Amino acid sequence: MDSIQVNSEIGRLEGVILHTPGPEIEQMIPGNIHEALYSDLLNLNIASKEYATFKGVFSKWAKTYQVVDLLSQVLDNSDVRKSLLSTILKVENREFLMEEMLPLTSADLARFLIEGYPFKEGVHPKEFAANEFLLNPLYNLFFTRDASSSMYNQVVIHSMRTTVRDRESYIMEAIFKNCFHAETLAPKTYAGATTEGGDLLIAKDDVLFIGCGGRTNLKGIQYMVDNFIQKKKKQHIIVQELPLEPDSFIHLDMVFTMLAQDRCMVFSPLILANNTPYHSTHIEIDNGKVQYHEHKNFLEATKRVGFDFNPILCGGNDIRYQHREQWHSGANFFALGEGKVIGYSRNTHTIDALANAGFAVLKAEDVCQDRVNMNDYERFVVTFDAAELPRGGGGARCMTMPVRRAPVNW
Repeated sequence: MDSIQVNSEIGRLEGVILHTPGPEIEQMIPGNIHEALYSDLLNLNIASKEYATFKGVFSKWAKTYQVVDLLSQVLDNSDVRKSLLSTILKVENREFLMEEMLPLTSADLARFLIEGYPFKEGVHPKEFAANEFLLNPLYNLFFTRDASSSMYNQVVIHSMRTTVRDRESYIMEAIFKNCFHAETLAPKTYAGATTEGGDLLIAKDDVLFIGCGGRTNLKGIQYMVDNFIQKKKKQHIIVQELPLEPDSFIHLDMVFTMLAQDRCMVFSPLILANNTPYHSTHIEIDNGKVQYHEHKNFLEATKRVGFDFNPILCGGNDIRYQHREQWHSGANFFALGEGKVIGYSRNTHTIDALANAGFAVLKAEDVCQDRVNMNDYERFVVTFDAAELPRGGGGARCMTMPVRRAPVNW
């Protein structure tokens, strides 16, 4: 099993955790869609085909892990199984299920923890009869980015903003501690802190980019600052405040992603505009001391820590398409390596902007069927077709959790 080492957003990917969407997403109905944090229903049959192509690209490039396989492995350990199940049932007020669920096979228990555990008439207490599921399905699990983040040689187990996603963080904590033997950080121990992985970008050894908005709050960022203060480590954190609406701005990686040392994808109206209501703050930590510096926009702040990006605009130069394509995760790219990225094909103006910036445009189907070799290109964007997956509100970076990247030659 890989040891955890992620020191950048752009080092060549060596290991990544994925989750293929399954029956859990088809348990959404109009009556629970908002509780599930969705704005539309997904068709599993179509989404599965789209995801298979996405996953196929990664299998050509790096070692891939599936959450359900790792969870099953974790549950083979009887002590860990008892501890994890006890924690989940206590948090979700379902402790009466312990005796019933503990003897399940590891595969079945993993499946129920992900796909949901249904109410059984005549078996379970009548007061729960109105609940189709006693343990709700994990509708958002295929967005593996959010519940945990590899940060250098540790893993941040995030304190999720909404309780519907809490079980994801407990599952990922068990996986990282028992499969990867990783040291973990726990923002949930910091009163009032919320953090999510879509807001945490590992820029380089001593630089983080963090979004502050609807999912990651100021107390969550203070937890990160305090962590580096205690280590007496020199660290820079660039914090970008995010609008609370619309929902497409939920995380920093929906408006900014790194593509290479000199290139980034940005939603221009927020990232490049000067003197907006949304603050761009450089937090400088050195030997336990903290300084705060305000800047007129996010890229001005990144210059102060050595990143002089030449940005590529999500949606191209037309403000209308910038907004339209950002809505469908047009800025949410994942770097397989420096200058080697993957994202949705549907955002055509964004893909054209990448092509004009010197990125070869490769079709995911061609990669999967060995008609093209990604290693033949210095800079490329792999595009994959998706109509259903974007309805979930995330893109390629949202659907990945790197565990290991090669070092970058800065």
